[in-house]
Amino acid sequence: MGTLNSLGLWSIIGALGVAVPVIIHLLYRKHRRQTDWAAMELLRKALVTRSGQVKIEDLIILLLRCLAILLLALALLRITLDSNSALADEKIGMVVAIDASYSMNHGEFSRFDDAIEKARKIFEDTAKEGDPVSLVLMSSRPEVLLRSARYDPATVTEILDGLDSAGPNSLNLETNIELLHELVKELKTPGKECFLITDSQEMDWAELPQKTRNTLTQLKEEQKANIFIVPASNAGEENLAIESLDYTWGSLRKSGEARFTALVRNTGRSSEEGATLEFSVDGTLTKRVAVGNLAAGESRPLEFTTQFDKSGDVTLQAKLSKDDLADDNIRHAVARIRPGIRVLLLEGDIENTAGNRGGSYYAKAALRPQDSDSEEGVVVNEIDPADFGLEKLNAYDVVIMNNVLKVSSDTAKRLKRFVSEGGGLIVFAGDRVEASEYNQSLGDGEGGEGILPARLGEIATSENEAGWALEASKSGHLLARLTARYPEKLLDAIRITRQIEATPAENSETLITSQSGNPVLLSRSTGSGTVLLFTTTANQRWNNLPREPLYAILLQQAVTMLTSDPGRLQLTVGTDASLPLAKREAGEFVALRTPGAENAEDVRVTQDGDQIVAEVSLSEHGIYEIEAEDDKPGVVVAANVNASESNVRVVEGPALANSLDDTGVKVLNRAGSMADAIQDERRGSELSGRLLIAAIIAFILQSILARRFTNRINREDTTDLATTLQMSQVAAARRS
Repeated sequence: MGTLNSLGLWSIIGALGVAVPVIIHLLYRKHRRQTDWAAMELLRKALVTRSGQVKIEDLIILLLRCLAILLLALALLRITLDSNSALADEKIGMVVAIDASYSMNHGEFSRFDDAIEKARKIFEDTAKEGDPVSLVLMSSRPEVLLRSARYDPATVTEILDGLDSAGPNSLNLETNIELLHELVKELKTPGKECFLITDSQEMDWAELPQKTRNTLTQLKEEQKANIFIVPASNAGEENLAIESLDYTWGSLRKSGEARFTALVRNTGRSSEEGATLEFSVDGTLTKRVAVGNLAAGESRPLEFTTQFDKSGDVTLQAKLSKDDLADDNIRHAVARIRPGIRVLLLEGDIENTAGNRGGSYYAKAALRPQDSDSEEGVVVNEIDPADFGLEKLNAYDVVIMNNVLKVSSDTAKRLKRFVSEGGGLIVFAGDRVEASEYNQSLGDGEGGEGILPARLGEIATSENEAGWALEASKSGHLLARLTARYPEKLLDAIRITRQIEATPAENSETLITSQSGNPVLLSRSTGSGTVLLFTTTANQRWNNLPREPLYAILLQQAVTMLTSDPGRLQLTVGTDASLPLAKREAGEFVALRTPGAENAEDVRVTQDGDQIVAEVSLSEHGIYEIEAEDDKPGVVVAANVNASESNVRVVEGPALANSLDDTGVKVLNRAGSMADAIQDERRGSELSGRLLIAAIIAFILQSILARRFTNRINREDTTDLATTLQMSQVAAARRS
């Protein structure tokens, strides 16, 4: 509670005002003349009761008159509730936060441009030179431009003039609100204010997490800060965005052909048509397609197929025609094209006759349908598991373990290192697999290498002679999508009669299950590589999968994915990436080329656990390349914007104010003067109007009571002259 006028002055004036009726009352009593009259002595006792009643009535009228004057004085004092105590000439510390996520670039005169103008007005109209101010750009990587600095108009103007557009990052609201809480807490001023200038996107503001709401409430209640949400103006809510660019099918080898799919979504509120999409490979336009009509919220996959005439890293790009938000109109990908793939197959099946072929027979038939040992194909080297220690794993791209009895600790360590450095491992179950041995050496338990996608259990057998059918899980993984698109009739023909029970590891992904609910295929990433686990056999002892076309499709795509998964080479702008390097040592420097840079920059190589990596900050979308040196291979990755930020739909001011009502946050509507609204909030909620109304009510009430009491006196029929004179004096005093 505070006051807008001088408390001392108006307290004195109020006290004098209250004293006036009391003084009049006392003066009236002082000038009363009392004349003793013997005849009246007999009537004195009869007048005691009536005199007491008159005194009570007089006291009520006196109190109401005093109350009316007191309320009038308080109204003129201008008492406020919920004020910041930062009034008149007191200091006010300010934190101004501008949403700098890429959705703020929407529009010809962008939301970000409007946010800069609003920030400029806040400083010019409400800040005082010398008061502490902080200025923050909010995004997934918030940037503090000023921190509790003394306000200097020239400095702030220079900073705001240098902000041309928002960055390519998304908005992490929870992280930014916590930062603002910290900055407000640093302010050592009687008054504190925090301004959030944002486009109030639906995805961020429609349903705030409870933790964020609690932080806003703490800002208001604990820090005694006034919090303002300032919505940036928006000219429209129309936008098309490329959400993904994924490898969907084919061979990522020299002379191979592969298909890629770009997913285009309408994230606005109205339908869009007339847009085109261009596909490029290594900077060369290869295909242009029309997007067609897209209703609000609708998405459409657009495909293109390309052939690779050379090995190495190939860059791909999908680009939409121009619209109101350019940041999400482009998507990058990298495909690692290999001259050939070498597979090491550990065959654990003992019997391998024409009538009872082992898993290696079906695996080789699926991977080499033309039985070609050419350099550009898949070369499979089959060995006995006992000879595994003699092989040099760096000569292979993928290791397949089929029904191998057990895995020693040395073998587990070699496999862990192989996968972590980018190799692929496929494990098939079987009747010879010792589940406890696998869990101990490759699992997550004590002493295990932690690369097995699940903890293995007992062998489960279908009670139905026909076996269990396959079901694709709801996953975006390539192998899960392939299974989901497989014809339902053909999928139903695949049956599994036996499988090892598997409990998925915490960081694994189930891709295919059986009708029993038990996983059939699981995936787990480790370092730069991936491990796939089939809980059934690679031959026909436990299923009929090897004789179905899906088996060859799954195995071929699995090997391709394990050796060149474009999805693993797509990263997100606004994050830091640890790029694994081969044949490097910690402490040396590598040349990093970033998007749009003319020259490469030096980056230090570090040790991250078992891996040698280079830490790279992804500050913009495009291709990042660590250049190769002699026999030391390079690394190429693509960085893309976070697709979720493409949703340009906003929560309007009234709805936002309603949702934030319990937090004490004030939403400044787009219409009206911000300066006036801010000043009103600084003054708090004035009680002057209500106090003035109460004073008028008290005054009217005392007038009514005075008239009523007086009229009753006048109506009383009395023949006693003394009584009549006394009542006349009372009536005259009341009228005064």
